[in-house]
Amino acid sequence: MTIRFSVMTIESGAELIERYLRTRQVRYFRGHHDDEFFFLVNAYHGRLHVHLEPCGADREMVKVSATAERYYPAASRTRVAALAAQWNQASPPARAVVFQSSDPRLVGVAAESRYSDSEGTDFGTFVDATIQSSIDLFGRMKASVRAQPDGEHLLDAG
Repeated sequence: MTIRFSVMTIESGAELIERYLRTRQVRYFRGHHDDEFFFLVNAYHGRLHVHLEPCGADREMVKVSATAERYYPAASRTRVAALAAQWNQASPPARAVVFQSSDPRLVGVAAESRYSDSEGTDFGTFVDATIQSSIDLFGRMKASVRAQPDGEHLLDAG
């Protein structure tokens, strides 16, 4: 009796990212750290900066994050955080995170998600859904901000 073992290879996060970028034929740039990549996506409300990097102890997971090309005035942090919290309640593919800028007068918003091979989802489909969710998030934020009665223009900060 012969016993055969099949070896399932798990791609590293960096391999997943590079395969995704080649498959999608995306013009990308390398980040400051090893295996860190980013590219730009044009959306109807401006460009998004999409960042892909391996994470986790074994670096087999991938963190996908997207930021808009503009920041918001720090004085509006409460309103921006409320919009982000409202977005997150719907459990979207990309979670909204408000962060402090290096300029204390500004805050930013990132749409983030993490991919793990163990979830059984195709990596390309996961990244595409995260990007689409990010486009939706920043479009809704822009529309919500424009609708504010006080006339404050959060997206003009930057």
